[in-house]
Amino acid sequence: MTDMEQAWQVAELRWRSNTLSAFVAACSRDEERARQARELAQQALECNPDDIEAIQEIQEIVWTLADSAEDLADHPHYPSEPRPDETDRLVRDHLKDILRNHLPTEARDWMSGTQLFLDVDFHALRQLPALDSRVREDVFYTYGRATMALDLGNRQAAERELERLRELSKSHSKGTP
Repeated sequence: MTDMEQAWQVAELRWRSNTLSAFVAACSRDEERARQARELAQQALECNPDDIEAIQEIQEIVWTLADSAEDLADHPHYPSEPRPDETDRLVRDHLKDILRNHLPTEARDWMSGTQLFLDVDFHALRQLPALDSRVREDVFYTYGRATMALDLGNRQAAERELERLRELSKSHSKGTP
């Protein structure tokens, strides 16, 4: 990845192409048009985010899909412009995919394994019947922090939060089967 701003731009374009293609594919009465919209979205996902020409290609795909959706603008499910915070959340999901694909295999394996441990510990803690509301809130908060650390690729923070989750598990699951 050459630059975070470029990665963000690609993620935003991918999000827009997915949104528009899903809308056109779902709401168009023309099966050929729907198929073309799905294919364009797939092309946008397959473009190399490191290549400036590919980014321009994704931009052209988004314009094509926007033109294709234009005659459906009065449709009740026409995609509206989300709030800025919602846009950030949606784009961040695509950005994580782009960044994750540029990690070495060992790093991706570590992230997947750590996420699995987090999920198992989190779900086990949530199932404890005697957990008071303060501890339950700590469990959710710690899980959220660990997940964010994983999303950002911060190994130390993710491991620290995983350890905190395990400490909560040890201290509150004594005597439960």
